[in-house]
Order: sequence, then structure tokens, then C-alpha cells
Amino acid sequence: MARSLKSRVVERIIKKRGTKEQIADPEKFKDYLRQKQLDNSKRYVMPEEIRKEYGFVEQHRNGMDCYVLTRNKGRIRQKQILYLHGGGYFNQPLHEHWRFLYQLAGQMDVTITVPIYPKAPHHRYTEAFNRVLPLYLEMRSRTAAQDMVVMGDSAGGGFSLALAQLLLQENLPQPGNIILLSPWLDLSMNSPLIPKLEPKDPMLAAYGMREMGRIWAGREDVSHFLLSPLRGPLQGLGRISVFVGTREILLADARALKKRADRLQVPINYFEYDKMNHVFPVYPIPEAKQALRQIAALIQNS
Repeated sequence: MARSLKSRVVERIIKKRGTKEQIADPEKFKDYLRQKQLDNSKRYVMPEEIRKEYGFVEQHRNGMDCYVLTRNKGRIRQKQILYLHGGGYFNQPLHEHWRFLYQLAGQMDVTITVPIYPKAPHHRYTEAFNRVLPLYLEMRSRTAAQDMVVMGDSAGGGFSLALAQLLLQENLPQPGNIILLSPWLDLSMNSPLIPKLEPKDPMLAAYGMREMGRIWAGREDVSHFLLSPLRGPLQGLGRISVFVGTREILLADARALKKRADRLQVPINYFEYDKMNHVFPVYPIPEAKQALRQIAALIQNS
């Protein structure tokens, strides 16, 4: 299928935002880091226009602000989605995240919970897990396995898979579905595919991501599975589904996960979209609509 015109326009908009330039150059990355220190010293508050348009309700749970969206058409079974947003562990949710989740909620009876988990550079990965794990367990305690979904994009995708692996390690109940959008699964960024993919990616750069991963890890080696879940256990987890584009450097991680799952004979739903960018399902493009339908079907058919 030919790439849509809208997706080409969105790619140009992504380039103009200049994120890649900020994180690709060591000197510019220092400025980026200083800005994030300022930004993340303040509490995130969802813009009022987004709250009114999409209907999210703010709650305070387990020491975190959470934004919750419920769509209930009266069915007995209610799906529960714990959504861990992306942003390199440094950035708060974007408007695109909220619009995507609103559209997903329109497909089914569901409650979507989005925690504003602790971010770098002020916080480390252990703090985020300590906040999110009890939230998951509270949600899972009142939800059947087939109705519980852990889902995330980019860094949040890696966080989602690592959370499921932590549950396995601790002998705690799994979600029925683990849905990963362009997941960041290996913080080392050492895949030999990355130098070939980076010129095509309008958003991400290996240098900055490697530095962000190092800061997020703190004193821990980035190879630890809670940081790089590509290296963690895959057998015994909930059903894994991956969505990824070919014009992004994290295609390397997605393909590596698929290869490892196949080798271990672990079933995986793998959707690789030609010529799509990083986390393409959140953008207003035809390809995203198709992915949204596939995601909704995966959840509803559990």
C-alpha cells in the first residue's frame, strides 16, 4: 500500500519540531538536559482545553497524578488499560497521546489510566517502578486477566514490557495483553541496524537516547532487564503485540524482540508498517486509523 500524503506531511512537521537536532549533538543535548531539569521540576498539569475536549478525570493514586478516561456503554465486562506514555523517560505526555487514547476509548467499554510517573533527570527507573507496580496491582485485583491491558509507546513501551517481566519475576498476575507501540527495548542503542536507520528517522538520534538511558539507569547497568527488557524473560508473559514503522531507529529493537520471541517459540503479534515514523499510531493519518482498529480488535477479542 502506498504511503499516505498525510503521513508525509506529518513527517515534515516532526522534522520542523527539531527534537532530533537537540538530542543528536552533544552540545545541544546539554541545553536540552538543562531545559528538562527546569520543565520536570514543575508538576505536570493537563491543559484545560484537552481535559474538556476528551473528558479525562484527574486522580491521585499511589503518589502519582493519574488521568483516567472511562467509556461505558453498559456492558458487563469492562476493559482496563494501564497506559505508560513515552517521551524518553524525560518528557511528559503530548496532545497526540491524549487524542489517540480518546479515539481508542471510543472503540469499546474501557477505563484507561495514564499515570504521570516520575521522570528523569530528577528521578531514576526504580522510583517509577515503585510507583507504577502498586497501581497495576490495584487495577489487576478487580479485573480478569483477559480484560487487563498494559500498553505504552516508545520509552513507555519498554516500561510496559519490563513491568510484565517484573510481575513474572515476583510471581504476580500478568495482564492478558501487553501492547507496545515503537517500544524502546534496549537502552544501550548498540544494534548494528541503528546507524542504517537513523538517517531515515525524523525524530530520534542514538546519541541523545543513549545519554537519556544512562541518566535514567542511575548506577544500574543499562543491560538490566528493567531498563532493557529485550534481555528479559519472554516466556510466561501476557500476549505481546508490537506496532512499529520502518522509518525509525527503534525498528531495530522491535525486530530483535520478534526474532527472540520466535526463537523461544513465544507467540507475538507483530505489525511492521512500511515507511511509518516513530509511534505513528498517535498521529492523524490513515495508517494510524488502521493500527487503531487492529489494537482495538486485539483488546476486544481477548
